[in-house]
Formats: sequence, structure tokens, C-alpha cells
Amino acid sequence: MLAAPGCYSGFDAEANGGGPGGSAGTDSSGDGSDGDGSDGDGSDSDDPGGPSGAELPAPAARVARLTHTQWENTVQDLLYLDAPTGFSDAFRADPSNAGYLFDNSAAALEVDQALWGGYQRAAVDTAQLAVTTPAILEAILPVDGGDDAARADAFVRDFGLRAFRRPLEESEVSTYTGLFTGAAELFDDTEGFDAGVRLVIETMLQSPHFLYRIERSTEVEDDVIALDDYEVAQRLSYFVLNSMPDDELFDVAAEGTLRQPDVLEDQARRLLADPRAKEVVESFHDAIFDTESILGAAPLPAVYPDAPDNLGELAYDEFHTFIDRVMVDEKGGVHELFNSNVTYANADLAALYGVDGVSGEEFERIELDPSERRGVLTQIGFLAANATGAQPDPIHRGAFISERLTCSELPPPPDDIPPIPSVEGLTNRQAIEELTEQPGSNCAGCHSVFINPLGFPFENYDSTGALRTMDEGLPVDTATTVILDNESHEISGALELADLLAASPSVHACYAKHWVEYASGRPEVEQDHALVERLATASLDGNASMEDTLVEIIKSTPFTYRSATELEAE
Repeated sequence: MLAAPGCYSGFDAEANGGGPGGSAGTDSSGDGSDGDGSDGDGSDSDDPGGPSGAELPAPAARVARLTHTQWENTVQDLLYLDAPTGFSDAFRADPSNAGYLFDNSAAALEVDQALWGGYQRAAVDTAQLAVTTPAILEAILPVDGGDDAARADAFVRDFGLRAFRRPLEESEVSTYTGLFTGAAELFDDTEGFDAGVRLVIETMLQSPHFLYRIERSTEVEDDVIALDDYEVAQRLSYFVLNSMPDDELFDVAAEGTLRQPDVLEDQARRLLADPRAKEVVESFHDAIFDTESILGAAPLPAVYPDAPDNLGELAYDEFHTFIDRVMVDEKGGVHELFNSNVTYANADLAALYGVDGVSGEEFERIELDPSERRGVLTQIGFLAANATGAQPDPIHRGAFISERLTCSELPPPPDDIPPIPSVEGLTNRQAIEELTEQPGSNCAGCHSVFINPLGFPFENYDSTGALRTMDEGLPVDTATTVILDNESHEISGALELADLLAASPSVHACYAKHWVEYASGRPEVEQDHALVERLATASLDGNASMEDTLVEIIKSTPFTYRSATELEAE
């Protein structure tokens, strides 16, 4: 492995299941299978529902708290609302999990006194909203018929099933139906049967069975525990939609057929076609590509007087539209992410791209010159976000690609970094080289080998993302030598780098790793490597789409089984 002193160059391929920096995405079978005789879906070929020897679930929490977004979405779907309640806006913010990109880390999602108070208030407000809104009551209450006791029983069973994402036990039914007795005495503005409904909703929404995604299955076989159909439905729905299962998914779970691979795939693809799935896909890519920094892009007006004042917002919308259309609607994958010359722009962005014929504020599909741009890394969002107000920023562009797209770990920079020298007559690249590549310096090891070579190919895109050919009166130099997958590659610029990344086992493995982490709600662990390698192989060699990758995660053993190791500590 090629590595500079003090600089980590990536995963070790053999030790990390072929991860970034190694030879990920290849297997001896050459057919996208696990290479262990299994059929490639994480299950034994003789027993489609059984655990595979290669892909096993890692120890994980049996109880994962809903994120604030999941809480809001779940309440909206539970009450069949057209829009969120907004009650979660008052929840205290969740802490982040250091080293983990996403907001669904089970380890970080705790309930303290402040959040518990927020849950209590939100439960009260939600219950009051339900009983004072006729449309909600019509949607959640059983059809009139029978006495109040029968109606209470029917309501508790149906609402409880959906709130807890599983059928209630008889003891739970008795507890909640018992709340109807005397409920009217607790409220000044709600009477009779509706008072019981209000109290049940208040109580259920404060239950751990609502606030947490609990997996109760405990039967161990070969060191794994098969999740029941309702638990699989819960995992599937919160992964794809960030919300509770819908009525059809509950019906399939009740039939006991959801664990069948063909049924599970059908349901996964159905949910992925739901418009709400785009929000999850956007959120995932927001984290990977740090779109908050895109929003903050602000080229200096003195240097770029023609740049729109809201460049960051426009580029942010462009990125989301690209993800929605190319990755979701058109079922793109890693190849399209880095090589598509399609994007979406309004008149302001089209002008920066040098594309004629676009007018107005509405975004429309445009095709960029493939000899100038391909993929998200040559879109305005990435380029403007990773730039100073006046110049491109090859350091941040290169570090971003190394860490986020090849999953290669870089050490933190030293504390005493001097400012970039401003020497008349030096190009931006020459100034960066002067600062970071002095022989024997603390910076040179990483910058000259790993960071700068991934950033310099973009020197012909300025701080607004527009093309440039000259810098300080000299031609822009974009040629460099990139080390990727333990090989050295001489490239002439960003387009050849895009080709290199799209053909890189490390990049395909890194993208798959991020999705496995997101689906698991935790950073990658050793048990994930076999699944990541299989997904990377299908993406690289089989041109699998993003949707195909998600479906394979959902059908895999780690998704439909749980590790038994954690039971030893209980």
C-alpha cells in the first residue's frame, strides 16, 4: 500500500473485506454472489429464509429511539394527516455521533428529562388535535356499531397496532380499554367516548413502544435471531420512508409472508416508488455531500460581480433535483452519480454553465458538454461549496473526495497552519503547492500524495463553479497523479478523475458502506464487510442502480435477522 509518513491511505483490502484503498467489489465467483455458494441475497440457496455464513448481523441495539423526523412523520401517518403537526419543533436538538455522518445513530438517540418533557407535551397536543378534528376521528375510529365497549376494543387494537407497529397483547388491550372508564372526568373540553380516545392517544404516544423501534424476537438459531414480519416491516419502512409502515405493509406482515424474498423485494420497490422515499434519499446524499456547505457558498461580489446573490440556494436545489430525477426517477447508480452530463438549472445557473436557451426561475433539464462536465463533482454545488470567496480550494475538494467518496481516513491537520501565501504571479495551484508540499514538512506527506492530487483536477472551475482556462495570466494546470485502489494513475483533469472514480472498486464500496451504515443506524463494523463487498461488486461490475443496492440491503441477512450476541448481557 502506498502511504506517506503520518498519513493513512485507506482501508486494507484483505482486512476490511475489500474496502476503499483495497480491492473492494471483486469476488472469486465473478457473478455478483457472495463467493460462498449462496445465492447473493444474503441467504443460503437451500434455505432462502436462513442465515448466510458470509453475511451476518452485527450486535446492535434492540431498542432504537425514533429520530425527531421519524417521530413527526409517524404521527402524521398515524393520524392520516396531509401535513406534519410541527410539534417536534419544540424537541431539544439531538446530539451527533462523532465520526458518523447521519442523524439516526442509535447510540446517540437518548431520552433525557428535557426531551421527555417535549414528548409529554407533544402527546397531549396530538391527542387534542385528534379529537377536535372530525376528519382525523373519521379516519382512526372504527365504524359505528356495537356498544362503546366494543368500539373501544376495536379502536385500541387498530390504533395500537399502528402506533406500536405490531399487534397488541391481550393484557395491553385490557390496559388501554380500561382507560375509557373515567376518562371524561380528566378533560374539561372532551366528553364521552372521545375522552377515552384522547386519553389512549396521549398514553400510547408516551409509551416506549411508540417512541422506540423495539425488536422483541428472541428465538436464537445459529447465533442469529430471525425478526418477525412486523419487525421486518418496521425496519423496512423506517429505512425507506423514515416513518411507520403503511396499511398495505401491515396487511402483508399480518399474512406472514413478508420475509419471503420475492414479497420483501416487491414491498421494498413499492415503498421506494413512494414520493416520500425521495426525502430519505435526499437526506442521505445531503449528509454525504455536506449540502449545508453548498447553502453557504458565497463568492465575493468584487471578484464575481455577475454571480447570483443566492448561488448557494440555487446550487442546493440543483443538487436535490439531480438526485431526485437521476438517482431515483431514472434509477441511476454510482456510474451516473459521477458520469452523468445531465443536470437541472434555471437561467442563472445555466449562464454559469454556459448553456443557452434557459430562461426564468424554473429549473429544467439541461445536458452539459461532456467534454467539460460530468457528474456531481463538476456541478456548481460541489465546486462553489469547496472554494474560497475568490479562488478554488483544492485542499477541501481533495480531502472531501478522499474521505467521503473513497472512505480513506486522513489525519487531522496540524494546529499551526499558515495562511495561503499571496505571491504575485503565482497561480492558485502554485500557491497551494508552496504552502503544503515543502519537502520534509508536516503537510507534504498527505497533501502531495493524497489530498492535492484529488483537488488539482478541478482548478479549471472557479469559486462559482464556472469554467476558467487562465489563472494569474498563466494556463490552468489540472494534470496530476492520483493514487487509488493501490495504483498510481496519471490524469489530465476532472473528467478523467470522474472516469477513474466511477470505475473504482473503492468508490463503489464506499458508497455501499454509507448506505449500510444508514440502514443500520451505526458506523460500519467488521460484520458489514461481506455485504458491502457484494453490493460494491454489483454496483461496479453489474451497474446496479441505487435502488437495486437498497433492495439488496433490505433482503440481506443482516437486515432481516438480529445478532444474538447482545442477549448474553441481558
